Amino acid sequence: MHMPEGTEARAATDAGVVVGSAVAGLRVWRGIPYARPPLGPDRFRPPAPPRPWAGSRRADQFGPVAPQVATHPLLAEEGPQSEDCLTVNIWAPAAAGPHPVLVWIHGGALVTGSGRRATYDGTSFAAHGVVLVTLNYRLGPLGFLYLDAVGGAAFEGSGNVGLLDQVAALEWVQRNIAAFGGDPDRVTVAGESAGALSIATLMAMPAARGLFHQAILESFIPVHRDRDQAARDTEELLGQLHLAGDPVGGLQRLPVQDLLAAYQRGVAWPTVDGATLLAPLWEAVASGRIATVPMLIGSNRDEIRLWGGLDPQWHTEDASALLALFERTWGPLSPEERARYVAGKAGPDLFDALMHAGTVRAFQFPAQRLAAAASRQAPTWAYRFDWPSTAFDGRLKASHAMELPFVFNTWEVPGTELLTGAGADRPKLARQMHQAWVAFATRGDPNTPELPPWPAYEEERRSTMLFGSKSRVVEDPDAPDRELQEQLLRRR
Repeated sequence: MHMPEGTEARAATDAGVVVGSAVAGLRVWRGIPYARPPLGPDRFRPPAPPRPWAGSRRADQFGPVAPQVATHPLLAEEGPQSEDCLTVNIWAPAAAGPHPVLVWIHGGALVTGSGRRATYDGTSFAAHGVVLVTLNYRLGPLGFLYLDAVGGAAFEGSGNVGLLDQVAALEWVQRNIAAFGGDPDRVTVAGESAGALSIATLMAMPAARGLFHQAILESFIPVHRDRDQAARDTEELLGQLHLAGDPVGGLQRLPVQDLLAAYQRGVAWPTVDGATLLAPLWEAVASGRIATVPMLIGSNRDEIRLWGGLDPQWHTEDASALLALFERTWGPLSPEERARYVAGKAGPDLFDALMHAGTVRAFQFPAQRLAAAASRQAPTWAYRFDWPSTAFDGRLKASHAMELPFVFNTWEVPGTELLTGAGADRPKLARQMHQAWVAFATRGDPNTPELPPWPAYEEERRSTMLFGSKSRVVEDPDAPDRELQEQLLRRR
């Protein structure tokens, strides 16, 4: 089906008809509500289905982003903010389908981000036959403030409503994506950083079972809170706001900017609340209570340089101050880690060593650990992103989030070069990564003619694609780092 440029793209959802646009031979819808606005008495409560509308609804503009406070100027989101933010955006081929579907969950530490970021533009995915869906979900206190202990049964699940928003979006996809040319039986859920954490958590959540069939986890970091810690975090916030008598009602009436300002030191982590999330990830993996789906998982070689490379605090010549800063941020180093990574180092050498140690511990080893566990149950592929950015005098290297414009083939989007630099090999790497992600979403295997043969991950070989100027497969890269982390894990 060819659609003339500039014509409307209509689709019937279970709440009403939405009217998007035909763009470059594709169909695009923006700002479609997948849940009711969580306003007033619905603040902190699980999402409810959207209210139906009569006639047709324009869907050619992004909806507002979730209320948030940017943690860094480079992470600031464009566009207005509103609690009325629970919307999806869809890029689809012009042909009727059914096409494979990739649902993207954005990162941002569960406190920032949105599905409207230009890096996540789905044009290239749709041009290659994949329906791309991005979404917003509640962030910070609106999505992860645990109120079960003070609000009672009416607020069960409040500590994870941001995740329940994602579940609601996936349920919406199951009910409606066929109207947009998508196949509800071929849904891949993908995300980076907090998006990958979200997916790993969804894999252990009963409410998300059966809503997706494959998973892509980029730069996954496993963190969670138990109920006691979540309750303490809430009590600290309530004390700071001086809310007494009816604390939950006070929180619901509080202007959102006041809530965000008070929460800036708060932690937005999933809560193992015994209702929406029954167990931490690794316990769920060990007990078999995790979704078994084909998986593509990996990390970036220099993840934590996104923070260390941009923050002048990390460039001190004082070794003790640098070590103290690292351990405040990423946790204490074991004696074995100190001996392996930092003994006898100072200045730039110590900085480099700490950036590597933190990356291994926080990102690389968790990805290897989950890949090994997943590979025993379903086809799994592993990667490491090694391409070094030339921006900021090369300080970032292959840092956190650096792979995103290559995955989406949006490396030419204005502003992207602020992080990537202007490397001449960007187009080739984007072709390789983007086509691998398209192939995985389409047929559950990331192999393409653009890449050398990429074996599935097995513990005996641990084959890993290293994406870079010359992408290649290596068996068990950085084995000594992995073996040290396994040794430390056995002692816990």
